[in-house]
Amino acid sequence: MRSYIINICAGILSCFLIASPVIAAPANTQVDTVALKLNESQARVDGVPYELETAPRLNEGITLVPLRFIAEIFGAEVGWNKEDNQIAIQQNDKNIILQPGSNQAMINGEPQTISGAATVVNETTLVPLRFLVESLNYQVSFIPETKEINIKQLTPANIPPIADFVINKETVAQGETVVYEDQSSDPDGDQIVTEIWTGNERAFFAPGEYEVTLKVKDSLGAWSEPCTKKITVTEEVKMDRLTYNLQNPVPGEPLGNLNIPVLQLKQFDPPVSMDREQVLVSNSPEEIKEDGILYSDTLRGKNRLYFHHINGSNEKKRLFLLAINQEDKPVKLVIKRWGVAGPSDAMSAGKTAAYRFLDFDRSQARTLVLQPGEQAIINEGIVNTLEPGQVINAMFDVEADGDLLYSVVAVGNQEQLFEYDNLTILPRDDNHIRGTFPLANRSVSVQLKGDEPARLIVADGKEDKFLYGKDNNTSTMGRYSLFSSDTGNYGVVYRVRIGTQQRVGVIFSPRGGVFAGAGSWDGEAFNLPNKGILKPQTEYAMIGVVEPGKEKVLEFIPPAGSFLPINLIFMPF
Repeated sequence: MRSYIINICAGILSCFLIASPVIAAPANTQVDTVALKLNESQARVDGVPYELETAPRLNEGITLVPLRFIAEIFGAEVGWNKEDNQIAIQQNDKNIILQPGSNQAMINGEPQTISGAATVVNETTLVPLRFLVESLNYQVSFIPETKEINIKQLTPANIPPIADFVINKETVAQGETVVYEDQSSDPDGDQIVTEIWTGNERAFFAPGEYEVTLKVKDSLGAWSEPCTKKITVTEEVKMDRLTYNLQNPVPGEPLGNLNIPVLQLKQFDPPVSMDREQVLVSNSPEEIKEDGILYSDTLRGKNRLYFHHINGSNEKKRLFLLAINQEDKPVKLVIKRWGVAGPSDAMSAGKTAAYRFLDFDRSQARTLVLQPGEQAIINEGIVNTLEPGQVINAMFDVEADGDLLYSVVAVGNQEQLFEYDNLTILPRDDNHIRGTFPLANRSVSVQLKGDEPARLIVADGKEDKFLYGKDNNTSTMGRYSLFSSDTGNYGVVYRVRIGTQQRVGVIFSPRGGVFAGAGSWDGEAFNLPNKGILKPQTEYAMIGVVEPGKEKVLEFIPPAGSFLPINLIFMPF
């Protein structure tokens, strides 16, 4: 037998008796298929027979079926308004009004012409099947040999969410806080999973009219139309941008150009302590053009493993961080903390990896026990595939109670790792760094006195020295930047403890180039800046405020893809 989808000629869904109920159909249950035959009064609902008051029929080439029976089987509500001579059908988001004898219908308030008029036969309303298919989302197949019509209810189409918000005041002074309340909703009841705001500043600092827009996405991927409202900012000034952010600090908040004479500020020369933890850095060759070992070294104890690479070939590459037991006994390896980002562009990968490292949930740490000679993939289950031109940046804090060979390897497929001994060490390039560097964590104590602004320089190679280490694949000694244009102690964690005798604002100032990274303020990770990027020397971002007699801690990692050095500015107020 051949089965055909009834389309334009398909006809009117049968309606039960409008004046009085007819048969007991399985209402409000999960029904898969209703089967009807032209000119036969027996229907089958998922194979179970039911008697119809009026059989489906053809009328001038249009298939007519009983409305109430089919509609209610699939969960619709059907009602009859005797005074207006109207039939009402309600299902999901559809509200349909019909009149017997008329080929006009109202669907959600909009008039529509249907292929044939609703007809009452033996007190049963029949309607064109095609109309029900199109208006109530049915699927219909027709078997010509048996004249059988099979009807199924399709899953309703996802209705996009509706973005909406209210503003506490639509006319505000400069430096006055604006509060936005998201009132978005989803007609299907789906969860709203993403919201994108534009222009929703906490406060505005120039007169004029500003647009604020919100778009939202539901859990099925449908986006709303944008909702846009306007805010009018008057000439009145309550606070300038800097004062507002000092009074209402949000870590990472961009401050624009503050015209601070940074280089004229007093420099701190605080006490610095460093631990013996090492950082293994694999960033040369930065571009992977062939399979091989990018960098490797045998280490024990506490170490940080850092790599940043670009797929510079014309084929897909996979990047693995391996640990291979060099002992004749089992070695326990604890992977204590990590941050991995990509594949993406260099700046996005560096910023996101730093944020994930600082925001890491320590309860997610993993422990492995490697048998003698055993090889483990440290970044197992973490994104490691690079299309041409893509970047991955990663940091792992590890601790082992024996000697492990850590190796960053680029291959076309994972099976090549079984032949690790056949992989060659790739030559370094002339512009980037690789090697093993001790003293990977720096703790800085800043104790503020007086009422004059001051600054702390980070990662300039002079006031804040670069690490000194060795490329153990070539036995080359040198400072972090000696053989490289990469300068700035990438992969080093700075922990700045700030104490003060008066209220002080901490402000971030990039000096070497464009910047996008992350920090942790008093244990809470934040993006730096929390939107966009910072231009060097002219743009600033808020870190936080330290109250008199209190201490705060800033953790900071120089992020790959951004330029250094940076200055931390301490501003009493």
